[in-house]
Amino acid sequence: MNKRDLLIKLHAYISSDGIIDTWKSKDIHGKKLRIRKRLRVRFYSNEKTLIDDFIESVIKIYHDKKYIRYSEKRMEVEVRGQIISKKILELGNISTTSWEMPKNLSNKQKRIWIRAFADCDGTIGYYKYNKYVAIDSINLKGLTQISHILTKFGIFNRIQNVKYKGKISYRLKVSRKENLIRYNRLIGFNHPYKQEKLIKVINSYKQNTLKTKFLIK
Repeated sequence: MNKRDLLIKLHAYISSDGIIDTWKSKDIHGKKLRIRKRLRVRFYSNEKTLIDDFIESVIKIYHDKKYIRYSEKRMEVEVRGQIISKKILELGNISTTSWEMPKNLSNKQKRIWIRAFADCDGTIGYYKYNKYVAIDSINLKGLTQISHILTKFGIFNRIQNVKYKGKISYRLKVSRKENLIRYNRLIGFNHPYKQEKLIKVINSYKQNTLKTKFLIK
């Protein structure tokens, strides 16, 4: 991946399970203590594969580890850097309620973004008559963006309302054998458990036998 591809992936990670906020930077300017608010990126995941991928992507952009802090206890990566924070924000909104996919993406970049987002907020349903890939969010507009792109890729899907504890969120669902196969081939997961489960779901249709594979490295 080039640097723009990596930034697009980081944007998706942050839109799903991260935040860009400020911290107080202290330094000596002349003889005075100077305190300035600086931007930082924070990403959370209980899947070490995603944590490692996030850190590796940042290093490929920065070529330096000194800005990266990882807390194993909190499963949090913190990147203190104005440039990378601004570059991610320039790609589009990353807030929980109104994130949006970056504009002017190639088909490959659309796949990179959706895959990273689903690595965090995607689930696999594996029940007798109900097998699916789902992406959950409270952001209907954002999910609709993903839905339109998947449909253009020939991956037909639908968005449902989900009520939980009196609140409404939304679920994009991809079901049926041919759509799941196409989702695996074009999007897939970097999250190992989700990818393995997707393969199991597809293999549950007797006429298909696939091996676990990872896409868009």
